[in-house]
Amino acid sequence: MSTLAEPIKKGFIKSLQLLWLLVKIIVPVSCIVAILDFYGIIESIAGYFSPAMALFGLPGEATIALLLSFLVNFYAALGVITTMSLSPQQITVLAVMIGICHELPVETVVCSYTGLRIPVSAALRLITALVAGLALNYIYTLVLGG
Repeated sequence: MSTLAEPIKKGFIKSLQLLWLLVKIIVPVSCIVAILDFYGIIESIAGYFSPAMALFGLPGEATIALLLSFLVNFYAALGVITTMSLSPQQITVLAVMIGICHELPVETVVCSYTGLRIPVSAALRLITALVAGLALNYIYTLVLGG
């Protein structure tokens, strides 16, 4: 029985460490975004980017989630997304774009070890995310009537 208890204990401790890491990222980002929203800063940013984000069927506020995911990580974007009211269609478009182009600075360096040049890697991922977002929005709105 003791041979089974040790891996379970280690797994439980690791899962608590991961949970704490996620809490340390998501909670502060959510609080900062809520404060920015309270003071109207999010609205200003959203208004500026609304025309571009409309191409993807997303509200202007989604710009912050995309930028955080592109430059920081998924979890920072998740902190922003939790403060937004999005439809399933918008969540899907945003999730696909984030999935393709997350952690751009780190991932492009990782890709460079395969021989792919950093500017090419970054451009490929960014363009692919944008094209996928446009395509998904097109499919949702024109084909599926969403």
